[in-house]
Amino acid sequence: MIRQVLFSPPGDRLSFPRAGLVEWLAPLGNWIEAGDPLCLYEIDKAIASFPSPVSGFVRRILADEGGRFSQGDVLALLADSLDEGLPGTAAPAIASQDSPDVFDWNEIDNREGGPEPLGIMRRTIAQRMAMSKRHIPCFYLTTAVDMTSARARRSGMRQTGGKAATFNDMAIKASALALAKNPRAAAIYSPAGLIRRQDLNIGFAAALPDEGLVVPVVRRADRKSLDEITAETRELAERAKKGELRPEDCAGGVFSVSYLGSYEVESFAAIVNPGEAAIAAMGKTIDTPVALDGQMAIRPIARITLSCDHRSIDGDLAARLAGSIKRFLEHAEEL
Repeated sequence: MIRQVLFSPPGDRLSFPRAGLVEWLAPLGNWIEAGDPLCLYEIDKAIASFPSPVSGFVRRILADEGGRFSQGDVLALLADSLDEGLPGTAAPAIASQDSPDVFDWNEIDNREGGPEPLGIMRRTIAQRMAMSKRHIPCFYLTTAVDMTSARARRSGMRQTGGKAATFNDMAIKASALALAKNPRAAAIYSPAGLIRRQDLNIGFAAALPDEGLVVPVVRRADRKSLDEITAETRELAERAKKGELRPEDCAGGVFSVSYLGSYEVESFAAIVNPGEAAIAAMGKTIDTPVALDGQMAIRPIARITLSCDHRSIDGDLAARLAGSIKRFLEHAEEL
């Protein structure tokens, strides 16, 4: 009997829109038991193994390494014997989908000795960011946030002996609460219509030690305390450094936070992750002269820039969302 192996990872179609084949583990012609790893696949920069759902001889491989596929696509054909005839027309192979942009690198190659091969992480980042810039029409708005209350909240957490939340943790919580107040901003665009997201899962950018970054997700961040978020982001960031994140750790996000406040970066604009509605980019908190009640004062100011998918979020909604994030950070006792 000939059996098709369909790609069916944990989760739903929205959480796992596309996957990339990293490495095929079962050689052509070999017997594989149900549950044994068939291949390694990548989703949102996390790598996992896909177990074969059935046993059989691997008779035909329909997915190329480096190619991308969706849930329900046929990865391979398995059979009970090596002699069993295969159908004359099988499902088409899933071809590699590297960047369609074509450049003439000959002159550069001759001078520099040729390009350095891309690793899996850098190739994935390149594909996803190019996809975002091609298909997501973004607009940007920036607001200045007085971080006096946030600084005081951090100091209070230190004095109690607990782990002090970072400004990144506070921005995650503030973003989730702001989305709860402006739920239309959590809708994801699709050609069939807007997809309303009930769970306010917030991603955050976590740098890897060698190269690249991943975006782990804090699930239902609006329902978690700031202490819980602080503990969870530390755990996820540590697992990211060790390469131990699972695909589901980076899936299902609605909104992301990218924080560069530990560097000499005052403000920047981030790229929206495909499958999300917006992203907040937060720079360094800087003591800044401001006018308060007609008097000059020094306040710790951080600038937050929202990048929004204009297909689902309009300017008025984005302005209200940014205002809500600002308010929660300026009243950090409410986080």
